Amino acid sequence: MVRATQHLQPRQQGRIVRLEIEDFKSYRGLQQIGPFKAFTAVVGPNGSGKSNLMDAIGFVLGVRTAHLRGSLKELLHSNGTEAAAKRSAVRLVYQPSTGDEIIFSRAILPNSHSSNATFVSQYRIDDRQVSADAYNACLLSFNVLVKARNFLVFQGDIESIAAMGAKELTNLFEQISGSDAFRAEYEDLEKQKIAADERLTFNFAKKRTAAQDRKAKKEQKDEAERHIKLQEELADLKRLYYLWQIYHIKKEMSSAQAAATEQFGELREAAIQLQATEKQIEQLRKQQAGFNKDAVKQEHQMKRRRAEFEKQHPSAVKVKEEITRLSKRLKPAEKELEAERKRHIEQQATIKRLQGDLGKIVAAQEQLEADLEQEAGDAGTLRLNAANRKEYDDIKAKAGAQTGKMQQEMAALQSALQADKEALRGTEDTNSEVQQRLQQLESSISDWQQQTEALRASLLGEETQLRKSQEASKAANDSIRQTEARSDFLTKKLEEVERKLQEAKMGRRENERDRKMAAALTAMRSMFPGVHGRVTDLAQVAQRQFNVAMAMVMGKDMDSVVVDNEKTAKQCIEYLKEQQVPPMTFIPVATVVAKPVNDRLRAMGGSSKLALDLLQYPPAFERAFISICQNTLVCDSVQEAKALAFGGHERHKVVALDGTVFAKAGLITGGTSSNMEARAQKWDEKAMQELRQQRLDFFTQQKQLPNTRDARQEEQRLAAEIAGLERTIQYKQADLKVISDKLNAAQTDMASLSQQQEAGTPEADALRASIAKQQKKINAMQRRSNEITDRLFSDFSRKVGVANIREYEENALKRDTEADERQASLQKQKGRLQNSLEYEETRDLAGALAQREEALQQDRAHLNQLKQQEAEHCAASEATEQQLQDHVQAAAELRRKVAELDEKIKGMRKDAQKQTTEGAKLNRAKASHQAAMETLQGRAADFMQAAAMEQIELPSAGGDEAEAMDAEGGSQEAAPDASNQADLRLDFSSLKRQYKATGRAERDQLDDQFRKDIEERGSQLARLVPNLKAIEQYEAVKEAEKQQTAELDAARQEARQASKAFDTVRQQRHNAFSAAFDYISGHIDRIFKELTRSAMQPMGGTASLSLEDSEDPYLHGVKFSAMPPTKRYREMEQLSGGEKTVAALALLFAIHSFQPSPFFVLDEIDAALDATNVARVAKYIVEKTQDGGGDQFQTIVISLKDSFFQHADALVGVCRDGNKGSSMTYTLDLGKYEIA
Repeated sequence: MVRATQHLQPRQQGRIVRLEIEDFKSYRGLQQIGPFKAFTAVVGPNGSGKSNLMDAIGFVLGVRTAHLRGSLKELLHSNGTEAAAKRSAVRLVYQPSTGDEIIFSRAILPNSHSSNATFVSQYRIDDRQVSADAYNACLLSFNVLVKARNFLVFQGDIESIAAMGAKELTNLFEQISGSDAFRAEYEDLEKQKIAADERLTFNFAKKRTAAQDRKAKKEQKDEAERHIKLQEELADLKRLYYLWQIYHIKKEMSSAQAAATEQFGELREAAIQLQATEKQIEQLRKQQAGFNKDAVKQEHQMKRRRAEFEKQHPSAVKVKEEITRLSKRLKPAEKELEAERKRHIEQQATIKRLQGDLGKIVAAQEQLEADLEQEAGDAGTLRLNAANRKEYDDIKAKAGAQTGKMQQEMAALQSALQADKEALRGTEDTNSEVQQRLQQLESSISDWQQQTEALRASLLGEETQLRKSQEASKAANDSIRQTEARSDFLTKKLEEVERKLQEAKMGRRENERDRKMAAALTAMRSMFPGVHGRVTDLAQVAQRQFNVAMAMVMGKDMDSVVVDNEKTAKQCIEYLKEQQVPPMTFIPVATVVAKPVNDRLRAMGGSSKLALDLLQYPPAFERAFISICQNTLVCDSVQEAKALAFGGHERHKVVALDGTVFAKAGLITGGTSSNMEARAQKWDEKAMQELRQQRLDFFTQQKQLPNTRDARQEEQRLAAEIAGLERTIQYKQADLKVISDKLNAAQTDMASLSQQQEAGTPEADALRASIAKQQKKINAMQRRSNEITDRLFSDFSRKVGVANIREYEENALKRDTEADERQASLQKQKGRLQNSLEYEETRDLAGALAQREEALQQDRAHLNQLKQQEAEHCAASEATEQQLQDHVQAAAELRRKVAELDEKIKGMRKDAQKQTTEGAKLNRAKASHQAAMETLQGRAADFMQAAAMEQIELPSAGGDEAEAMDAEGGSQEAAPDASNQADLRLDFSSLKRQYKATGRAERDQLDDQFRKDIEERGSQLARLVPNLKAIEQYEAVKEAEKQQTAELDAARQEARQASKAFDTVRQQRHNAFSAAFDYISGHIDRIFKELTRSAMQPMGGTASLSLEDSEDPYLHGVKFSAMPPTKRYREMEQLSGGEKTVAALALLFAIHSFQPSPFFVLDEIDAALDATNVARVAKYIVEKTQDGGGDQFQTIVISLKDSFFQHADALVGVCRDGNKGSSMTYTLDLGKYEIA
């Protein structure tokens, strides 16, 4: 292990001679770099491999690969184009100040020949393989500290040191000083020392506790012995007191019993008479119940018969609704059928009229043809003689020869004109037909739109009615479901309440004494407003499992009555005496003594709980319940309760769940008994009343539920109505679809015809223009032809007496034109009539009429069928109604008999009331004696119970358990007998004569004296609160104290040894750290001054190191501050980048001077420096590398600034070999050159 004395070794003056690199990172093959001078600068462009040279130096000097920017495999040469080298090595030739050169070599070799082999380092010194530790030890001998890296400054280390915090600087000083070598041992011994000190403190505390326990146990032992003696005296005093009280109570009971027996005989006779009367009433009631049962049976049969009928004929309402719906539907259907018939008749008349008109047009056309033929015959014969005729023909032929070509052109034009006229007539006829068709379609569309609106309005109303009916049906269904669910819920709740009441009744037993006390309490609450109720009525136990335990906690106070003050308590006591009711205990809230609850007991742990916390009570009565429960604890098990009561330094009163009581005085009362279980059941009295009220509430709610029969009938009616509406809507939707289809088709036809009409208008206009143009040409040519013809026929025309020859020809043409126009007119009328007739014949009104008639006939047939079903339902209903009427009459007769028997019972009850009144008089007389008897018996039971609870054993006259008086045991008969005193068979022989012979007045005084003595001894016992096991525990405590003393001595010895070992290592670590810190802090200021000194500031700056803690400096921070020249003091983080760098370099040089290696390798330390600071650092390095003195060292610096490396003794140039993809170096000795 490296110790802190390393800095005492003499300074070594060796140097690095050269470096041999083989396939390392960017250096391919074997390259030799050097020789290295005292101050050698490594220069070259970025990316050339300068930093890889730095890594090679660090690698061969043992630096871990984590600081070399890659794993061993990544340090192997690889240029990306060739396979990576399989091995690599770096050798450093070191020349010590004396002796031969030493070659340090570190190689990277694969651990196997596999392709997945891992790589390991191999270390050699002078070609001799050594281990890594031996390698580092050899370097250590030359002050080359591999772990502290005192010979190497990587790129970025300057910035890291400048940014270090106080704690980080401490870690750096630990590495430099070697004090971190003690860290693991220091921390381990510190833990051991702390543990030993804790054990010593613990054992010392245990020893002190043991001494205190011994002293306390001695006191407890003495107190326990006194307590046992007082306890025995108190038990004897209470035994005497209880025997004395019970003895005199027994004497008074004997007197009261004799008086009560006398009244019992008379009361028994009255009871026999009353019993006979009640027996007769019971017989009549049984007979009445039989009649009532038969009447209920008849009513049930009537309901069942009605339900069966409704089940067998569920469609009766549906049939009636369907008849109503069809009846409403038939009326508009018949009207629509009649309208359809009317439209069909009108269509037939229209067809007949159109056929007649068409016949007339055809006849007119035939007549026109005949007239034209006759006119043509008449006009064809001109009144010309033969000579004129020959002359006419010759001239005509001559005119034809002269105008032949013109006539041909006119004929062609005339033919085209005629064709255009025919086309125009066709277009006009088509447009007229289209217009007529459009008018017909508009009429039909209007009708269909009206029908559509009417159907939609009708559908809207019926759909609205359907939604309302569906909502009503859903509401009816929900009401039925909710009613049935509520009925089932209430039935289950009633069954559950009845079961709980039955279970509660099985475990309850209420005697006459309890009933009287309850009645008296009720009366007192009504008379005195300050009476709040019994303890069991005012509080509830949080969980049932704690009932028995809480009964034991409260003891006799369970039946105590809580009142507001002592005045009310005294009024209640006077009332009880007047009414001869057994005595009660009263707790006045205003004056009751209630000690504060010890809150610490709530955190005792385990299953323990403060008894007071197990109760739920009104806050106004808290004082009363605190006085009852006090600081009593409740635990689940007997073992835990016993340990909690007696196991600690302080005793507690603890009660287990089974009722076992562990008192502070050391008394243990037995666990669960029938008496305690019966008392614990009193917590359930309030719950019983709540269950009875719940039963009444549930029964009332069930009776108030609506009858589902009417709701079901309404649901059936609505279902039928919904089905009818859905069918009607379906039919009308079908009709609406048919009409909508017709309407869509008509609108499509109208659009097509409108387009056709729009297209026909331009065509007709074009034809008219063409006709006018052609007619104009024909007229012009006709004029020229006429001029020629007129010129040739001029003489002939005068001869025959016509103006011109065209007169004849024009008359014939006029006739032909008129004939053509008449013919076209007739043809147009004929086409119009044919289109109308064709349209009317395509309208299938007969088919629609037949469909409507068929649908109406089906509805009528369905209606008749439904009416027949309705008649059948009516017949069945009448039979059922008759049967129901029979049941009603039978039930009415039975109800009449029930009423008669009710009158008889009322009369007999009056007789029984008279007998009861007589018996009450006797009973009151007997009650006064019996009350006194019960009061005495209750007092005796209270004393017996008190003795049992306090475990005071009373002497018995014989038997085992008969002597224990159960405060609630034994049934109370109508008259007392000797058996009631069987529980009082005690042995009174130990009672002295003077106690037996005391009178009433003397007894009161003696009772007060007894109570005073018992209370005084009880107070003494309560004040003692002893630990009864202290006698046994005292010797064990003494032995434990002795053992603890031995353990304390051993712990002291162990603590001394641990402290001594820790102090030794602590001092060693402190010495190592302080040696380094003192040395570095003593040199840092001088070095910083050298780095910042200038001609203007010959003193330079100031730098200092300080410790945050001088005792344990390695556990706290080291503060580094620097103040450059002309600058005021500031923290390191507030300095500029160059100032931080100079300060960090000063610290590095100071650290290096503490553990000086013979050489110092620096990577780009001048990166953040300006020219001035570069010159100062270069000057400092030059001074430290010059021969002479004792603190010189070799320096190898990687630099990019010529202002820095120009001061070097030699240069190593690094560049890239582009062909080989590797780095190559050149060495230049600057010593051969003079500085300009």
